[in-house]
Amino acid sequence: MRFSVLAIVATLLSVALAQQAYPTAPVATTKWNAGAAVTIKWNLNPPAATAGLKIDLLTGDNPQSQRVVATLGTGAPGATKFAATLPANLKSGYYSVRIGDSYSSYFLIQGEGPVPTGPLPTAATTTLISSIPVTSSATVAPTSTVAPLPVITTTTPAGAKPTGSGAGFLKAGVVAPVAAAAVAVIMAAAF
Repeated sequence: MRFSVLAIVATLLSVALAQQAYPTAPVATTKWNAGAAVTIKWNLNPPAATAGLKIDLLTGDNPQSQRVVATLGTGAPGATKFAATLPANLKSGYYSVRIGDSYSSYFLIQGEGPVPTGPLPTAATTTLISSIPVTSSATVAPTSTVAPLPVITTTTPAGAKPTGSGAGFLKAGVVAPVAAAAVAVIMAAAF
C-alpha cells in the first residue's frame, strides 16, 4: 500500500513537470525573413497555463547549446498563437522558438549573410530511463530475482510532427533526470 501511494505521488510529480505547450509553427520546413512579421502557434496541454507563456527566439548548433537571440514577447493566458516581428539584424541561419518550456523544430531565417546550405541541426534526443538501481537496508530472504530493464534511447528526426503528447519536443536532459531522481527518492523511501 505504501508503494502504491508513492507511485501515485511520482506520477503526479511527472505530470506537474510536463510541458504546458507544444509548438505547431514554425516547423522544420518554415522559412522566415529577418525583420518580418510572423505568427508563432502552439497547442496547450492540460491543464492550460494560467499565466502567459514567454516566447524566445534561439540559435545554436544543437539543443543543449542554444542561446536566446531575442525575447519575442509573452502570449496571453490560454492563448495558442502570438504575432511577433523578428529583429531585422538577424544573421541567416537555423533558429528555434521556445514557448514556455517547449521548443520548436529548427527552421531557417534568411537575414544578413549567406543562407546555410547544409542540413538542419539534429533534433533533441530523449532518453527514457527504465532501470534504476535501488539499494535497501532491510534484510529479506529473496523469493525471486528481478532483472533490470534496458535503457531505451530514441532520436526524433528534425521536422518530426508532434504526436499530441508534446514528448517529441522535450529538451534533452531536462525531464528524464528529474523524473529518475524523483523515482529513486520514492523507491528509497519505500524500503
